[in-house]
Amino acid sequence: MRLILLIFALLVTYSSLWSQDESEKEQIEKESYEDYQERPYPAANVPASEEAAAFMRLFEESDVGNLRLYSNVDAKLPYGYPFEGEEIPESFYDMFTGEYRELLEDDKSYAYSIYNIKGNTGEHYLMRMPTNKGPNTLVMFDLQGEVMQPVMPLAYAYCSGEYCFQQDAFITDLDGDTDLDVLIKFRRTAADSEEVINKNDLIYLQGDDGTYQMVLDNAIRVDVDRYNMKELEF
Repeated sequence: MRLILLIFALLVTYSSLWSQDESEKEQIEKESYEDYQERPYPAANVPASEEAAAFMRLFEESDVGNLRLYSNVDAKLPYGYPFEGEEIPESFYDMFTGEYRELLEDDKSYAYSIYNIKGNTGEHYLMRMPTNKGPNTLVMFDLQGEVMQPVMPLAYAYCSGEYCFQQDAFITDLDGDTDLDVLIKFRRTAADSEEVINKNDLIYLQGDDGTYQMVLDNAIRVDVDRYNMKELEF
């Protein structure tokens, strides 16, 4: 009988402690994530952890309608450059993988938060960081759990050898379905004469699941000439 009573007492104590731990955990999550409960799709946007929540708060929320993104060829940004952003603390670098993790682990590395923009199932995060395509490459990421997954490089500018390379991006609705799509415009110029050697346009439509699919041969007949690249000084 005493053994039964002892087991019962232990079960009651464990249940009480478990309930207390769960209550404290829920309170922490509520406080950490309260900024995200008013979003238009909170179920898809609740952070996976406190670290993820803190990282998400680094980005300025932007209600994008028609945004042109362009880079700067020099590491020092010109006055009034609109995509300077806020420096991301190194404590968040472990959220990146692959080549971007390697780039950020360099002693002279840096990364800046630009915007988060609404996607169809969550948010996309725009960052400025150095890559092999220049010191101010603008890249789109998705946050999956606690991992920043690269979606696509949006804008860059750099010179190598006899040529200079520029890519700009336009985030807007391209096919009339109100989803935010991406138009990429690229050109390669001769460094000495600034003559355009070749150029290219790519269209990415956002699907219902928030991913981007490239449209071949401009099948939706977008007038890409309406979108002008930024004139940069190389």
